[in-house]
Amino acid sequence: EGRYTLLNPIYYCMTTPVFYFALWLLGVSTEKAGQLGYFFPALDTGGNGMLSTDLFDIFTFVNLGDVSFRAVAKALPTLVSLAVFSLIHVPINIPAFAITTNTEPDMNNELIAHGWSNGLSGLAFGLQNYMTYSNSVVYAKSSGKGRVSSIAVAALTVLIFIWGPIIAAYVPRCIAGTLLFHLGVDLFKEGVVDSYHDYDRLEYGGCWLITISMVALGMDAGLVAGAIAALATFAAQSIINQHPVKGSMTASTLRSSAWNRSLKAEAILSCEKGRRRILICQLEGHIFFGNSTSTMDDIKERLTEKRNAGQEPFVLILD
Repeated sequence: EGRYTLLNPIYYCMTTPVFYFALWLLGVSTEKAGQLGYFFPALDTGGNGMLSTDLFDIFTFVNLGDVSFRAVAKALPTLVSLAVFSLIHVPINIPAFAITTNTEPDMNNELIAHGWSNGLSGLAFGLQNYMTYSNSVVYAKSSGKGRVSSIAVAALTVLIFIWGPIIAAYVPRCIAGTLLFHLGVDLFKEGVVDSYHDYDRLEYGGCWLITISMVALGMDAGLVAGAIAALATFAAQSIINQHPVKGSMTASTLRSSAWNRSLKAEAILSCEKGRRRILICQLEGHIFFGNSTSTMDDIKERLTEKRNAGQEPFVLILD
């Protein structure tokens, strides 16, 4: 865990030289390997990458008279669903990535950054963009952090976007395969193996349901299975603990902190009588809109009982 952070970058950087060395040992020319499908197909860009003269030709071909607006109307539901799907990436991927990297994100800054990037991309007739969880995990585990490294990655991405069609012709296809295989193993380990002790049986069963559905039926089925598993788990856990207040006790049952308490705490905790004026309520399950009112009513009822008995608590602790 974090011992050899540069192992993955070195591995991927060495894959291409090793591949060319293997071709040299076997006496296979790059032209022959390309014909056999070991390289990505080359794109004719005139040596100028994406900045060729043909880049903006698409806007000269558009003729509104030839557009079938009936087909556009039929495609609107799909376009709306894609837009909604892209919108949920930020509130889902950012917290998940924060948990993986043990950091506290600022969702306001994240939403503002995504808004600016997508707005500028749209004005430039570009593609929508959002944080990709899998690539970000690989970046973070390779000690990627800080503004300098992030700006360097962004600049390199721009260069690859421009000159990528030329570079891709010299990159072996196995690079994509090794990257996907590594991400698959790493994410499976994180989501299924490492999470075994973090969830109860019902929640862990939901993880397996999502995994099996996504592998067997595809990503759409996995998303549906995840939504069903989340709702079912939430409903089951809420039904089991309809009354979150498990019990209450006085502070006299707790371990003493006589050696490290402050002067203010001394007045309350120094004697048995003071500790009895602290009420502790133990909670269990989940507190949500369905039981929050009953939880508050239960706590107020316990406080009223203590007050009527002449033992009104000075401090209320929710555990």
